[in-house]
Amino acid sequence: MTSTLTSLAMLKVHVDQGQDYLDYLQPFILQILVDHKPGPVTDIVVKDYIRTDFGLAIPERAVQVVLKRLSRKYPLKKEQGVYQITGDLPDPRIGPEKADADRHIRAVVAGLKEFSKSTLKPIVADDVAVTAICSFLSQFNIPCIRAYLRGTAIPTVEDHHDAQVILVSKYVLTLQNKDPERFESFLVVVTGHMLANALLCPDLQNAPKTYKGVTFYLDTPLLVRRLGLEGEPKQASVENLIRLLHDLGARVATFSHSRDELEHVVTGAADHIEAPDGRGAIVMEARTRGTTKSDMLLLAGQIDDKLSQAGIEVLSTPRYIEDFQIGEAEFAEALDDEVSYFNPRAKDYDINSVRSIYVLREGTAPTGIERSRAVLVTSNAGFSRAAFQYGQRHRESREVSSVITDFSLANTAWLKAPLGAPNLPMTEVLAFSYAALQPSKELLDKYLSEIDKLEKRGKITSRDHQILRSSYLAQDEMMSLTLGEEDALTEQTIKETLRRVTDEIKKEENDRLRAEQAAHDLTLEKLAAERAEKEQIQRRLYWRCARSAKRWSWAIAALAAALLLGGVATGLGLMSSAPLMGWILLIGSGLATILSALDLMVGFSVKEMRVKLEKRLLTQFLKREAAATGLKLEDTE
Repeated sequence: MTSTLTSLAMLKVHVDQGQDYLDYLQPFILQILVDHKPGPVTDIVVKDYIRTDFGLAIPERAVQVVLKRLSRKYPLKKEQGVYQITGDLPDPRIGPEKADADRHIRAVVAGLKEFSKSTLKPIVADDVAVTAICSFLSQFNIPCIRAYLRGTAIPTVEDHHDAQVILVSKYVLTLQNKDPERFESFLVVVTGHMLANALLCPDLQNAPKTYKGVTFYLDTPLLVRRLGLEGEPKQASVENLIRLLHDLGARVATFSHSRDELEHVVTGAADHIEAPDGRGAIVMEARTRGTTKSDMLLLAGQIDDKLSQAGIEVLSTPRYIEDFQIGEAEFAEALDDEVSYFNPRAKDYDINSVRSIYVLREGTAPTGIERSRAVLVTSNAGFSRAAFQYGQRHRESREVSSVITDFSLANTAWLKAPLGAPNLPMTEVLAFSYAALQPSKELLDKYLSEIDKLEKRGKITSRDHQILRSSYLAQDEMMSLTLGEEDALTEQTIKETLRRVTDEIKKEENDRLRAEQAAHDLTLEKLAAERAEKEQIQRRLYWRCARSAKRWSWAIAALAAALLLGGVATGLGLMSSAPLMGWILLIGSGLATILSALDLMVGFSVKEMRVKLEKRLLTQFLKREAAATGLKLEDTE
């Protein structure tokens, strides 16, 4: 199976080069012809070599198309229905690509083995890790479109079990949060797998490049996801799909009865958010986000606006037309074989949706999605299987099912323009991983029953019970420990879940306290830095103003002293014939008289005058500088 992962990673290289998706297979087949030189060259022989050398299960039809293309460029001649090699073929030398792909695979496999040590089922061998990854990838299939005879290009995985899928899902989400480089390596493999899905149906090559004229109707669960009620990963997946469909010319809508069902779902969830027995993806997500009942009821009143903003039209459900009505009782039996409905009304809504697609396809027998007029899109693979099987008896859905899964549509739409939606593989794998970690109803019921028993027996406290029941961390840890297997849910695993959740809560509290302390310390550091900076500014401002005040006070004191000396000289009989000097001496004489009087009354002196003047000037200069720099006056006095 390692060769399968390597080959998928190699396919990713070619999409980055913008090649046609059937051209992705050419280097593989050319390498087979060079290495094995089969004679004659038949699609069956080449198909078998692709399986043994590269680990991919490719239909014979795809091999036929590629061989035909190769024969136009290389010495490969068709005689009596088979090809013969008639000359030297160029060696594609895909060794470097294989080495690069191996690097991605080794990183992913080693990371999974290390990650699994935190679970109760650690992986020791590389081949077990590879099998787990292939099991995960095989879930990304494209069922219920007749042209696809297989759901995936990955060969059947032996010893596959759901616990492997859950383990890899947990690993993927951990990589996304903590190891972006290895996450990119994993995405290389996922993208290659989505490309390999195209090789299952070479007829896609001749299909129109757009979905113009087709309306895709989203069922209620997809509307729930688009509104973000089941978490951001699922919301991003539906959002990207809608954007891609619009880019490809499609119309995205929902039936009016699906819109009504959506409102019922939202109001119903609102009633259970605060209820002790409330459960389900919507309720758990609301509790995780802190969404209240009133928030949900407000959302219920905004559904039409929210759908419009999301690019989803609400179209009236078609009226009943007798000639194009399905056998609802018969289809209901098919649904019961594939889908477990907890709400009988949900099955009625699904039947109405399928009936409506048949009405909209009135009088047609589409051979491809692009010519099907209307398609219902669902996240429920069982629903799509039931519709596919039922549709084999009706010309309107014999070639193209009335219902396809959102991943089938995302994959086929993405193949039309891989470089136009480069993030779609990432959003799809995150949405799937997130959904895979939601416990089944059976496992959740057993879990709730077991914690009730433990509380009654006094083995856990009422607070422990509340944590285990309500904390989203508890559900996450429970899935990590059990990997979704009911038999693994024991008293021991529940207590270990409680221990991990309690430790995580304490860690979060400690982290929060440390963060608060760090923030407090940072604030003190900033205040100290600001204070030091202000002090430095004030110091420079003060001494600059002090120097100016001293200079000005001494200058004024010197002038006053000169006038005073002149006045004394005048008193002694000194006269000047120059008018200006005469005035100066006169002023000096008056000043001397005034200062003498002040000296007699209050003990005034020029020296004291200069000191007081210096202080006054210093205050005035400081006020002026404070206004210019924005410092408060009280900080400068």
